[in-house]
Amino acid sequence: MSSWTKAVPCEDVHNGPVVFKVKVPPKQVALFYAGGAFYAVDNRCPHEGYPLSEGNVDDGCLLTCNWHNWKFQLRDGANVLGGDDVRAYATKVEDGYIWVDLADPAPEVIEAKILAGLHVAFEKDQFDRICRELTRLQFNDLDPMVGVRKAIEWSHDRFEFGFLHCYAATADWLTLAKQFEGDWEPQLICLAESIDHMSENALRHPPYPYPESGEAFEADAFLAAVEAEQYDRATGMVVQGLADGLHWPDMRAAFAEAALAHYNDFGHSLIYTYKTEQLLEHLGPDVERFLLPTLARHLCYTTREDLIPEFSGYAPALAALQHMQPGEARTSPPPLPFPATIHQALDWVVEHASHHAPEVIYDRLLESLAHNLLYYDTRYDTAYHHPVQDNVSWLGFTHGITFANAVRSECTSFPHLWPAGLLQMACFVGRNRRYLDLTLGDTDWDVADADTFFSGVHEMLLDHGVRLPIFAAHLVKTAQAVQEELDVASDACRRYLLASLNRFLNSPIKQKHVRRFARQAIALVSRDFA
Repeated sequence: MSSWTKAVPCEDVHNGPVVFKVKVPPKQVALFYAGGAFYAVDNRCPHEGYPLSEGNVDDGCLLTCNWHNWKFQLRDGANVLGGDDVRAYATKVEDGYIWVDLADPAPEVIEAKILAGLHVAFEKDQFDRICRELTRLQFNDLDPMVGVRKAIEWSHDRFEFGFLHCYAATADWLTLAKQFEGDWEPQLICLAESIDHMSENALRHPPYPYPESGEAFEADAFLAAVEAEQYDRATGMVVQGLADGLHWPDMRAAFAEAALAHYNDFGHSLIYTYKTEQLLEHLGPDVERFLLPTLARHLCYTTREDLIPEFSGYAPALAALQHMQPGEARTSPPPLPFPATIHQALDWVVEHASHHAPEVIYDRLLESLAHNLLYYDTRYDTAYHHPVQDNVSWLGFTHGITFANAVRSECTSFPHLWPAGLLQMACFVGRNRRYLDLTLGDTDWDVADADTFFSGVHEMLLDHGVRLPIFAAHLVKTAQAVQEELDVASDACRRYLLASLNRFLNSPIKQKHVRRFARQAIALVSRDFA
């Protein structure tokens, strides 16, 4: 529907651009005369808001914003140099006056145009434009979450090895956003961080297509395909299952079992399975067709750390637990040794599993993981003289917490997975014992009030200042995992969770190890030369 508004006399615009201020809504429209016609566009440049009426128009009716040299076609507002388009308005002349049609397009037209701009920003990894396009959705009374859904669609086939941190972190950013209902700024930060990370991970990658169909989804066949690393078969089953009307709840148990079938990929597999559940809670089933094949592909490519010598005790410990009737006692078992070796931690689980319930064993293991995190020796984060096996950073310790968080979720839903989940937590406990600084004070980072602490944590996350998305992802992932676990943790466990998170978030992280990688490359390659 048109909404023609009388603007200014034609002769006013013949002498140069005129700004026509519209009172309701508070728009500013710049009027131009070029090439024998009158044009109207928003006066505020869509880049940073500088007045386009101060720009130049060439003989081809191309408008230049002189602040950053962005260029727009006057006839339709299309940007031909720079980034965002500017809105253009239809004009007509009646009785010597310029009239401007200020009617808004239909909502679906507005949404499509904004999403087209967001797609360009996504493909170029332009964080500032991502923020602007999301805000345009918000202020046009459209759902900004559609931008996150579209980012998943645009990225899902750009990950050669499947599901990545960007999706897992998106689940946590969206959880954080829900704590700021009605406050657009923090919500925008959370959504933009999510899309920016997906964009960074997908940047310059070609499509890695998924099968269009496959065998009917059947849990045992899917598990066999994952075990055999038959990624086309496994992903094809998932694609076919969705086409046949199955949904995540129908497949979730198989995914969880596949994730815990081995000590997989430093815990990522189970973390990603849990985060898929959370993403679907936030975004709905429309993204199943993008997320589930991506997760299936990941499961087929994972490293299986239980097959390396360091974790040789895992398989016999798992066999022992699987032949054991789980305990029922709700009293807490004695704490693990600190620090514990891998074999000590595995033996501890086996020793107490027949008497104590899985949930209380879990709590003790989580306490031990948080204890380890609190005592991480940060000298390993900055060192460059250690061998490659000692490339252990803060993230090597935070993964124990985020993995444990996933264990509780998935094993509560599927109790037969508790033995694998608990023993893999024990592997995390033991693998980091060599990288602890036992000279640290046990109470130096204690948190007196959890609510006050997390208010500060959230403010820090919303302006973290970390350039690389992978590091920001681990900040939000660890904070969210700790916050979730506080509701069920024992007092001793809560104390270490809060203290360790406090130290982690207040410690620097070295983001690029230039000399370390150079030195380790020389050490490796030189072995083959005299």
